[in-house]
Amino acid sequence: MRHQLKIARWAHVLSAGWVFFLALLIIADVLGRILFLHPIAGTKEILQNSVIAVTFLQLPLAIYSGSMLRTTILLDNLGPRAAKTLRVFAWLLGAGLFAAIAYASITPALSAIRLGEYEGEGAMRIYTWPVRILLVVSCAFAAVAYVSALIADLTGKHGETPSAPKPAPKSPAGANLT
Repeated sequence: MRHQLKIARWAHVLSAGWVFFLALLIIADVLGRILFLHPIAGTKEILQNSVIAVTFLQLPLAIYSGSMLRTTILLDNLGPRAAKTLRVFAWLLGAGLFAAIAYASITPALSAIRLGEYEGEGAMRIYTWPVRILLVVSCAFAAVAYVSALIADLTGKHGETPSAPKPAPKSPAGANLT
């Protein structure tokens, strides 16, 4: 699991760098529109595909760190055994969902490669296959992350991953500092 966590962190760093690049692209596009009356060709298509890529690159680390969206109102009111049963169900459901997305996305990704599928017209064409392949790989990785979390939960090591969120520090007055 340590290697998986390292890969998930690198994917997260890659997505952060990608977001920084997108911010620079947006600024350059806006300045190009205002100062030179000429936007950067393909900005819309790049942003459109990048939002998907950035989101799915962050998935595995969110799963490993326990940061996926969840509601604990029910879980907090259950006994330990029922809570564990519900968590196991959630891990299985998450793994199944992302495995199904990965499986369903393989054929369109291969078709995009074969056909040279792109978005945009005119001067700038953005190929869609890199994002489609990234979607397949990151969803498969997310499914593996859920299975790893399931195994950790069943073996009693749930919450012991090095990237698990730590409680926010409290000031002497008891106020939350975050």
